[in-house]
Amino acid sequence: MVTKGFRNVYQVIISLVSIYVFIQCTLALFVTQIATKLAFQKNTRSYQKCMDFTKKFFVLIMTAILSIAAPSKVRITTCDDSIAKGRFFMDLQKGRISSTLRPNIVMICNHQIYTDWIYLWWLAYTSDFAGRVHIMLKKSLESIPILGFGMSNFNFLFMHRKWSDDRVNLLNTLKELDANARGLGPLAGKGPIEIDEDGVAIWDCKSQPSIEEKNSNSECWPYTFLLFPEGTNLTADTRSKSIKYANKINKTSFKHLLLPHVKGLLVTLKTLKPSIDAVYDVTIGYSGVEHSSYAASHYSARQIFIEGKYPKLVDIHIRAYKVKEIPIKDEDKFSEWLFNVWAEKDKLLEEYYTTGSFDQDQTKTTTVVDKFSIRTSEFLLVALVPSIVLLFFLKWLSPF
Repeated sequence: MVTKGFRNVYQVIISLVSIYVFIQCTLALFVTQIATKLAFQKNTRSYQKCMDFTKKFFVLIMTAILSIAAPSKVRITTCDDSIAKGRFFMDLQKGRISSTLRPNIVMICNHQIYTDWIYLWWLAYTSDFAGRVHIMLKKSLESIPILGFGMSNFNFLFMHRKWSDDRVNLLNTLKELDANARGLGPLAGKGPIEIDEDGVAIWDCKSQPSIEEKNSNSECWPYTFLLFPEGTNLTADTRSKSIKYANKINKTSFKHLLLPHVKGLLVTLKTLKPSIDAVYDVTIGYSGVEHSSYAASHYSARQIFIEGKYPKLVDIHIRAYKVKEIPIKDEDKFSEWLFNVWAEKDKLLEEYYTTGSFDQDQTKTTTVVDKFSIRTSEFLLVALVPSIVLLFFLKWLSPF
Protein backbone atom coordinates (compact mmCIF):
# COMPACT_ATOMS: atom_id res chain seq x y z
CA MET A 1 0.00 0.00 0.00
CA VAL A 2 2.87 2.33 0.88
CA THR A 3 4.66 1.39 -2.31
CA LYS A 4 1.61 2.16 -4.42
CA GLY A 5 1.11 5.46 -2.62
CA PHE A 6 4.76 6.36 -3.11
CA ARG A 7 4.53 5.56 -6.81
CA ASN A 8 1.45 7.76 -7.16
CA VAL A 9 3.19 10.67 -5.43
CA TYR A 10 6.33 10.11 -7.51
CA GLN A 11 4.31 10.11 -10.72
CA VAL A 12 2.52 13.33 -9.77
CA ILE A 13 5.88 14.99 -9.11
CA ILE A 14 7.30 13.75 -12.43
CA SER A 15 4.21 15.00 -14.29
CA LEU A 16 4.34 18.42 -12.65
CA VAL A 17 8.06 18.78 -13.27
CA SER A 18 7.62 17.73 -16.93
CA ILE A 19 4.85 20.29 -17.45
CA TYR A 20 6.86 22.99 -15.69
CA VAL A 21 10.02 22.31 -17.71
CA PHE A 22 8.06 22.18 -20.97
CA ILE A 23 6.27 25.48 -20.33
CA GLN A 24 9.37 27.33 -19.15
CA CYS A 25 11.60 26.04 -21.95
CA THR A 26 8.94 26.76 -24.56
CA LEU A 27 8.60 30.32 -23.29
CA ALA A 28 12.38 30.68 -23.50
CA LEU A 29 12.32 29.51 -27.12
CA PHE A 30 9.43 31.86 -27.86
CA VAL A 31 11.41 34.84 -26.56
CA THR A 32 14.54 33.67 -28.40
CA GLN A 33 12.68 33.45 -31.69
CA ILE A 34 11.20 36.92 -31.28
CA ALA A 35 14.65 38.31 -30.46
CA THR A 36 16.06 36.53 -33.52
CA LYS A 37 13.42 38.09 -35.76
CA LEU A 38 14.25 41.53 -34.42
CA ALA A 39 18.03 41.14 -34.47
CA PHE A 40 18.57 39.42 -37.82
CA GLN A 41 15.96 40.90 -40.15
CA LYS A 42 18.57 41.58 -42.82
CA ASN A 43 21.00 38.73 -42.08
CA THR A 44 19.30 35.66 -43.50
CA ARG A 45 21.96 33.11 -42.64
CA SER A 46 22.42 34.26 -39.04
CA TYR A 47 18.65 34.26 -38.68
CA GLN A 48 18.46 30.69 -39.95
CA LYS A 49 21.27 29.49 -37.70
CA CYS A 50 19.46 30.86 -34.65
CA MET A 51 16.16 29.33 -35.72
CA ASP A 52 17.92 26.01 -36.33
CA PHE A 53 19.28 26.22 -32.78
CA THR A 54 15.77 26.73 -31.37
CA LYS A 55 14.58 23.80 -33.47
CA LYS A 56 17.30 21.55 -32.10
CA PHE A 57 16.65 22.77 -28.58
CA PHE A 58 12.97 21.86 -28.88
CA VAL A 59 13.74 18.20 -29.54
CA LEU A 60 16.28 18.31 -26.70
CA ILE A 61 13.44 19.48 -24.44
CA MET A 62 11.11 16.70 -25.57
CA THR A 63 13.80 14.01 -25.35
CA ALA A 64 14.88 15.17 -21.89
CA ILE A 65 11.29 15.14 -20.63
CA LEU A 66 10.60 11.71 -22.16
CA SER A 67 13.83 10.29 -20.74
CA ILE A 68 12.56 11.20 -17.26
CA ALA A 69 8.81 10.64 -17.61
CA ALA A 70 9.19 7.56 -19.84
CA PRO A 71 12.76 6.21 -19.53
CA SER A 72 12.63 3.76 -22.42
CA LYS A 73 15.40 1.95 -24.19
CA VAL A 74 15.74 2.21 -27.95
CA ARG A 75 16.71 -0.72 -30.15
CA ILE A 76 17.65 0.33 -33.68
CA THR A 77 17.79 -2.36 -36.36
CA THR A 78 19.08 -1.56 -39.85
CA CYS A 79 19.00 -3.66 -43.03
CA ASP A 80 22.55 -4.37 -44.16
CA ASP A 81 21.58 -4.57 -47.83
CA SER A 82 20.49 -0.92 -47.90
CA ILE A 83 22.29 0.72 -44.96
CA ALA A 84 26.00 0.19 -44.45
CA LYS A 85 27.08 -1.40 -41.18
CA GLY A 86 28.24 1.15 -38.66
CA ARG A 87 25.78 3.89 -39.64
CA PHE A 88 24.42 3.64 -36.09
CA PHE A 89 26.88 3.06 -33.28
CA MET A 90 27.49 3.66 -29.59
CA ASP A 91 29.41 6.92 -29.28
CA LEU A 92 31.39 6.64 -26.05
CA GLN A 93 32.53 10.25 -26.25
CA LYS A 94 28.96 11.57 -26.44
CA GLY A 95 27.56 8.85 -24.19
CA ARG A 96 24.70 7.97 -26.54
CA ILE A 97 23.82 6.41 -29.88
CA SER A 98 25.19 8.34 -32.83
CA SER A 99 24.73 7.84 -36.55
CA THR A 100 25.95 8.98 -39.96
CA LEU A 101 22.71 9.36 -41.88
CA ARG A 102 22.76 11.00 -45.28
CA PRO A 103 22.26 14.80 -45.25
CA ASN A 104 19.25 15.24 -47.56
CA ILE A 105 16.61 12.61 -46.89
CA VAL A 106 12.89 11.98 -46.64
CA MET A 107 12.00 9.78 -43.69
CA ILE A 108 8.66 7.93 -43.86
CA CYS A 109 7.16 5.96 -40.99
CA ASN A 110 4.08 4.16 -39.72
CA HIS A 111 2.06 6.27 -37.28
CA GLN A 112 0.96 4.68 -34.00
CA ILE A 113 1.10 7.25 -31.21
CA TYR A 114 1.44 11.02 -30.97
CA THR A 115 5.06 10.83 -29.81
CA ASP A 116 6.24 8.94 -32.94
CA TRP A 117 7.63 12.17 -34.39
CA ILE A 118 9.88 12.69 -31.37
CA TYR A 119 11.68 9.40 -32.05
CA LEU A 120 12.11 10.29 -35.74
CA TRP A 121 13.41 13.72 -34.83
CA TRP A 122 15.75 12.07 -32.35
CA LEU A 123 17.11 9.85 -35.15
CA ALA A 124 18.04 13.03 -37.04
CA TYR A 125 19.60 14.35 -33.83
CA THR A 126 21.92 11.32 -33.66
CA SER A 127 23.44 12.56 -36.94
CA ASP A 128 23.55 16.19 -35.75
CA PHE A 129 20.70 17.15 -38.09
CA ALA A 130 18.19 18.06 -35.37
CA GLY A 131 18.20 21.69 -36.43
CA ARG A 132 17.44 20.83 -40.06
CA VAL A 133 14.31 18.73 -39.54
CA HIS A 134 11.10 19.61 -41.41
CA ILE A 135 7.73 18.02 -40.71
CA MET A 136 4.44 17.96 -42.62
CA LEU A 137 1.57 18.74 -40.21
CA LYS A 138 -2.15 19.42 -40.35
CA LYS A 139 -3.08 23.10 -40.62
CA SER A 140 -5.00 23.27 -37.33
CA LEU A 141 -1.76 22.82 -35.33
CA GLU A 142 -0.56 26.20 -36.57
CA SER A 143 -3.25 27.85 -34.43
CA ILE A 144 -1.90 26.53 -31.11
CA PRO A 145 -0.74 29.52 -29.05
CA ILE A 146 3.07 29.93 -28.86
CA LEU A 147 3.69 26.39 -30.21
CA GLY A 148 2.10 27.28 -33.54
CA PHE A 149 4.28 30.39 -33.76
CA GLY A 150 7.36 28.32 -32.98
CA MET A 151 6.58 25.63 -35.54
CA SER A 152 5.97 28.29 -38.20
CA ASN A 153 9.45 29.65 -37.49
CA PHE A 154 10.77 26.09 -37.83
CA ASN A 155 9.44 26.20 -41.43
CA PHE A 156 7.23 23.20 -40.77
CA LEU A 157 4.77 22.54 -43.57
CA PHE A 158 1.12 23.01 -42.53
CA MET A 159 -1.42 21.28 -44.76
CA HIS A 160 -5.18 21.65 -45.24
CA ARG A 161 -5.17 18.12 -46.69
CA LYS A 162 -6.91 19.40 -49.79
CA TRP A 163 -4.74 19.52 -52.90
CA SER A 164 -6.28 22.68 -54.35
CA ASP A 165 -5.54 24.53 -51.11
CA ASP A 166 -2.13 22.99 -50.45
CA ARG A 167 -0.52 22.81 -53.89
CA VAL A 168 1.19 26.22 -54.10
CA ASN A 169 2.36 26.25 -50.47
CA LEU A 170 3.66 22.67 -50.68
CA LEU A 171 5.56 23.20 -53.92
CA ASN A 172 7.07 26.53 -52.87
CA THR A 173 8.19 25.22 -49.48
CA LEU A 174 9.76 22.09 -50.95
CA LYS A 175 11.40 23.93 -53.85
CA GLU A 176 13.00 26.42 -51.47
CA LEU A 177 14.16 23.56 -49.24
CA ASP A 178 15.72 21.86 -52.25
CA ALA A 179 17.36 25.08 -53.50
CA ASN A 180 18.87 25.80 -50.08
CA ALA A 181 20.22 22.24 -49.88
CA ARG A 182 22.05 22.82 -53.16
CA GLY A 183 23.39 26.25 -52.19
CA LEU A 184 21.09 27.98 -54.67
CA GLY A 185 18.36 29.25 -52.37
CA PRO A 186 17.63 32.32 -50.22
CA LEU A 187 20.17 31.19 -47.59
CA ALA A 188 22.86 31.59 -50.25
CA GLY A 189 21.49 35.00 -51.20
CA LYS A 190 19.81 33.73 -54.37
CA GLY A 191 16.23 33.76 -55.60
CA PRO A 192 13.97 31.89 -58.03
CA ILE A 193 14.39 32.20 -61.78
CA GLU A 194 10.74 33.15 -62.15
CA ILE A 195 7.28 32.70 -60.63
CA ASP A 196 4.58 31.10 -62.74
CA GLU A 197 1.00 32.34 -63.12
CA ASP A 198 -0.17 30.18 -60.19
CA GLY A 199 2.39 31.67 -57.82
CA VAL A 200 4.77 28.71 -57.85
CA ALA A 201 8.45 29.70 -57.75
CA ILE A 202 10.78 28.20 -60.36
CA TRP A 203 14.31 27.55 -59.14
CA ASP A 204 17.50 26.52 -60.91
CA CYS A 205 17.37 22.70 -60.94
CA LYS A 206 20.39 22.07 -63.18
CA SER A 207 23.26 23.56 -61.19
CA GLN A 208 24.78 21.42 -58.48
CA PRO A 209 27.10 22.45 -55.62
CA SER A 210 30.75 21.55 -55.66
CA ILE A 211 32.07 18.89 -53.30
CA GLU A 212 33.61 21.65 -51.15
CA GLU A 213 30.29 23.47 -50.89
CA LYS A 214 28.36 20.28 -50.18
CA ASN A 215 30.72 19.33 -47.37
CA SER A 216 30.41 22.73 -45.69
CA ASN A 217 27.42 24.48 -44.16
CA SER A 218 28.41 27.85 -45.60
CA GLU A 219 26.33 27.50 -48.75
CA CYS A 220 24.40 24.22 -48.59
CA TRP A 221 21.77 23.62 -45.91
CA PRO A 222 20.84 19.93 -45.57
CA TYR A 223 17.36 18.75 -44.60
CA THR A 224 15.60 15.79 -43.04
CA PHE A 225 11.95 15.76 -44.08
CA LEU A 226 9.63 13.69 -41.86
CA LEU A 227 6.42 12.36 -43.35
CA PHE A 228 3.71 9.97 -42.12
CA PRO A 229 2.00 8.68 -45.29
CA GLU A 230 -0.88 7.24 -43.24
CA GLY A 231 -1.84 10.75 -42.16
CA THR A 232 -3.06 9.82 -38.68
CA ASN A 233 -2.61 7.38 -35.81
CA LEU A 234 -3.59 3.73 -36.07
CA THR A 235 -6.66 3.10 -33.90
CA ALA A 236 -9.68 0.81 -34.10
CA ASP A 237 -11.67 3.66 -35.65
CA THR A 238 -9.07 4.77 -38.21
CA ARG A 239 -8.34 1.17 -39.20
CA SER A 240 -12.05 0.53 -39.76
CA LYS A 241 -12.21 3.55 -42.06
CA SER A 242 -9.02 2.42 -43.81
CA ILE A 243 -10.50 -1.03 -44.47
CA LYS A 244 -13.64 0.52 -45.99
CA TYR A 245 -11.53 2.76 -48.19
CA ALA A 246 -9.34 -0.17 -49.23
CA ASN A 247 -12.42 -2.09 -50.33
CA LYS A 248 -13.63 0.96 -52.23
CA ILE A 249 -10.43 1.31 -54.25
CA ASN A 250 -9.92 -2.45 -54.56
CA LYS A 251 -6.80 -2.59 -52.39
CA THR A 252 -5.83 -5.10 -49.73
CA SER A 253 -6.04 -3.60 -46.24
CA PHE A 254 -3.31 -4.08 -43.66
CA LYS A 255 -3.43 -5.67 -40.24
CA HIS A 256 -1.05 -3.33 -38.42
CA LEU A 257 -1.13 -0.27 -40.68
CA LEU A 258 -3.44 2.18 -42.38
CA LEU A 259 -3.42 2.63 -46.15
CA PRO A 260 -0.73 5.19 -47.10
CA HIS A 261 -1.64 8.36 -48.97
CA VAL A 262 0.24 8.53 -52.26
CA LYS A 263 -0.04 12.16 -53.42
CA GLY A 264 1.87 13.97 -50.68
CA LEU A 265 4.89 11.66 -50.74
CA LEU A 266 5.02 11.53 -54.53
CA VAL A 267 4.99 15.32 -54.89
CA THR A 268 7.61 15.59 -52.12
CA LEU A 269 10.01 13.18 -53.83
CA LYS A 270 9.50 14.73 -57.26
CA THR A 271 10.12 18.24 -55.98
CA LEU A 272 13.16 17.34 -53.87
CA LYS A 273 14.68 15.10 -56.55
CA PRO A 274 17.56 17.47 -57.50
CA SER A 275 18.97 17.31 -53.96
CA ILE A 276 17.56 14.25 -52.19
CA ASP A 277 20.04 11.51 -51.25
CA ALA A 278 17.72 8.74 -50.06
CA VAL A 279 14.37 7.73 -48.61
CA TYR A 280 14.56 6.10 -45.19
CA ASP A 281 11.64 3.80 -44.41
CA VAL A 282 11.22 3.60 -40.63
CA THR A 283 9.02 1.08 -38.83
CA ILE A 284 8.38 1.64 -35.13
CA GLY A 285 7.18 -1.02 -32.71
CA TYR A 286 6.37 -0.53 -29.02
CA SER A 287 6.81 -3.18 -26.35
CA GLY A 288 3.68 -4.12 -24.43
CA VAL A 289 1.43 -3.94 -27.49
CA GLU A 290 -0.18 -7.19 -28.62
CA HIS A 291 -1.60 -8.36 -31.94
CA SER A 292 -5.18 -7.44 -31.17
CA SER A 293 -4.48 -4.06 -29.55
CA TYR A 294 -3.26 -0.64 -30.61
CA ALA A 295 -0.31 1.36 -29.32
CA ALA A 296 -2.53 4.46 -29.18
CA SER A 297 -4.70 2.68 -26.58
CA HIS A 298 -1.69 1.78 -24.43
CA TYR A 299 0.47 4.89 -24.74
CA SER A 300 -1.58 8.04 -25.14
CA ALA A 301 -0.04 11.35 -24.10
CA ARG A 302 -2.05 11.20 -20.87
CA GLN A 303 -0.92 7.67 -20.09
CA ILE A 304 2.73 8.48 -20.75
CA PHE A 305 3.05 11.83 -19.01
CA ILE A 306 0.31 11.67 -16.36
CA GLU A 307 -0.15 7.99 -15.52
CA GLY A 308 3.44 6.88 -16.08
CA LYS A 309 2.54 4.10 -18.53
CA TYR A 310 5.12 3.91 -21.29
CA PRO A 311 6.89 1.34 -23.49
CA LYS A 312 9.97 -0.07 -21.81
CA LEU A 313 11.51 -0.68 -25.23
CA VAL A 314 11.02 1.24 -28.48
CA ASP A 315 12.05 -0.78 -31.54
CA ILE A 316 13.04 1.13 -34.67
CA HIS A 317 13.67 -0.70 -37.93
CA ILE A 318 15.26 1.27 -40.77
CA ARG A 319 15.87 0.50 -44.42
CA ALA A 320 16.91 2.87 -47.20
CA TYR A 321 15.82 3.32 -50.80
CA LYS A 322 17.72 5.08 -53.56
CA VAL A 323 15.44 7.67 -55.15
CA LYS A 324 16.55 6.64 -58.65
CA GLU A 325 15.09 3.18 -57.95
CA ILE A 326 11.68 4.60 -56.97
CA PRO A 327 9.26 5.06 -59.91
CA ILE A 328 8.33 8.67 -59.19
CA LYS A 329 7.67 9.54 -62.84
CA ASP A 330 4.57 7.33 -63.02
CA GLU A 331 1.89 7.83 -60.34
CA ASP A 332 0.36 4.37 -60.83
CA LYS A 333 3.72 2.62 -60.55
CA PHE A 334 4.65 4.78 -57.57
CA SER A 335 1.37 3.90 -55.87
CA GLU A 336 2.12 0.22 -56.43
CA TRP A 337 5.64 0.68 -55.03
CA LEU A 338 4.38 2.46 -51.90
CA PHE A 339 1.71 -0.18 -51.24
CA ASN A 340 4.35 -2.89 -51.62
CA VAL A 341 6.55 -1.09 -49.11
CA TRP A 342 3.60 -0.94 -46.72
CA ALA A 343 2.82 -4.63 -47.30
CA GLU A 344 6.41 -5.51 -46.36
CA LYS A 345 6.14 -3.23 -43.34
CA ASP A 346 2.95 -4.99 -42.27
CA LYS A 347 4.70 -8.38 -42.42
CA LEU A 348 7.58 -6.92 -40.45
CA LEU A 349 5.19 -5.76 -37.73
CA GLU A 350 3.46 -9.15 -37.69
CA GLU A 351 6.84 -10.77 -36.96
CA TYR A 352 7.55 -8.11 -34.36
CA TYR A 353 4.31 -8.73 -32.46
CA THR A 354 4.99 -12.48 -32.62
CA THR A 355 8.65 -12.46 -31.55
CA GLY A 356 9.11 -9.05 -29.90
CA SER A 357 11.98 -8.01 -32.18
CA PHE A 358 12.79 -6.80 -35.69
CA ASP A 359 16.17 -8.52 -35.57
CA GLN A 360 15.21 -12.02 -36.76
CA ASP A 361 18.16 -12.66 -39.05
CA GLN A 362 21.39 -11.28 -37.60
CA THR A 363 23.25 -12.09 -40.82
CA LYS A 364 21.16 -9.47 -42.64
CA THR A 365 20.67 -6.80 -39.98
CA THR A 366 22.67 -4.73 -37.52
CA THR A 367 21.27 -3.76 -34.13
CA VAL A 368 22.27 -1.10 -31.59
CA VAL A 369 20.58 -0.79 -28.17
CA ASP A 370 20.81 2.01 -25.63
CA LYS A 371 18.65 4.31 -23.55
CA PHE A 372 16.63 7.02 -25.26
CA SER A 373 18.73 10.02 -24.31
CA ILE A 374 20.72 13.11 -25.21
CA ARG A 375 24.21 14.21 -24.14
CA THR A 376 24.56 14.92 -20.41
CA SER A 377 25.63 18.52 -21.11
CA GLU A 378 22.52 19.05 -23.25
CA PHE A 379 20.30 17.52 -20.58
CA LEU A 380 21.77 19.90 -18.00
CA LEU A 381 21.15 22.82 -20.35
CA VAL A 382 17.47 21.86 -20.61
CA ALA A 383 17.28 21.53 -16.82
CA LEU A 384 18.96 24.92 -16.32
CA VAL A 385 16.70 26.97 -18.60
CA PRO A 386 13.56 26.84 -16.37
CA SER A 387 15.59 28.18 -13.44
CA ILE A 388 16.93 31.04 -15.57
CA VAL A 389 13.44 31.88 -16.84
CA LEU A 390 12.03 31.79 -13.29
CA LEU A 391 14.78 34.08 -11.97
CA PHE A 392 14.19 36.46 -14.86
CA PHE A 393 10.47 36.76 -14.17
CA LEU A 394 11.01 37.11 -10.41
CA LYS A 395 13.48 39.91 -11.10
CA TRP A 396 11.05 41.53 -13.53
CA LEU A 397 8.18 41.34 -11.03
CA SER A 398 10.21 42.61 -8.08
CA PRO A 399 9.96 46.37 -7.27
CA PHE A 400 12.84 48.60 -8.31
